[in-house]
Amino acid sequence: MEINKNQAAIKIQGVKKSFQVGNRNIPVLFGIDIEIQKGDFTMLVGPSGCGKSTLMHIIYGLEEPTEGKVIVNGNDIWSKTKDWRADFRNQKIGFIPQQPFWIKSLSVIENISIPAIISGKSFHSAISRAAKLIELVGMEKWADYRPFDLSGGQQQKIALARSLLLDPIFLIADEPTGNLDRKAGEDLLNLVYNINKQFKITILMVTHDIDQYKYASRIVKMLDGKIIADDINKHNLKNLEEIKNNSSTLS
Repeated sequence: MEINKNQAAIKIQGVKKSFQVGNRNIPVLFGIDIEIQKGDFTMLVGPSGCGKSTLMHIIYGLEEPTEGKVIVNGNDIWSKTKDWRADFRNQKIGFIPQQPFWIKSLSVIENISIPAIISGKSFHSAISRAAKLIELVGMEKWADYRPFDLSGGQQQKIALARSLLLDPIFLIADEPTGNLDRKAGEDLLNLVYNINKQFKITILMVTHDIDQYKYASRIVKMLDGKIIADDINKHNLKNLEEIKNNSSTLS
């Protein structure tokens, strides 16, 4: 399944979501329309309770919208079966959670390889691919460790490697630095940023930390279940570096 370069990576049309709590119907999303283009590094931001996590879960195929469409690589994912969405998530969407899940009895490299094995790849090919990705994130020295023996920052780098295992269409990152100190968080986001630039992979990241906005090419702000701003980020690292280089040239 190749990406059609003439399509948006993600297209969200009129998405609404309400939750039934007892006899009450509580609306959470109020008609979301957005397109995320191939290669974008988009940050979905806003205060707790604004609906950003619900929207992310809808895009990921875990939470069904009350109304609207979510089109990923030309596929209306909520018109498909549950099994189709599960397979699509495993093979085409990389996911970096705030708190990664590991199989305790397996080593780092074996944990990374799991999605490939689930998808039907041989153990040898899965480990071979995992070895390349663990090197990409600078964690090859810890390949034979158990994940729980590593720091939170190291575990998130492993989670990043695992999210890339099946060459996904895009990555979803759910506050991936939420449990990390500032240094570890910056190390992780520098990796994510460089992977976005090097491989042109589309990234959607949920965050509430304004200090992280510099990594994104686009900032989508939510409040009370609505998008209140959707802007190209003029202050991201790429533009700041270009400004710095131009200043050096002029001087």
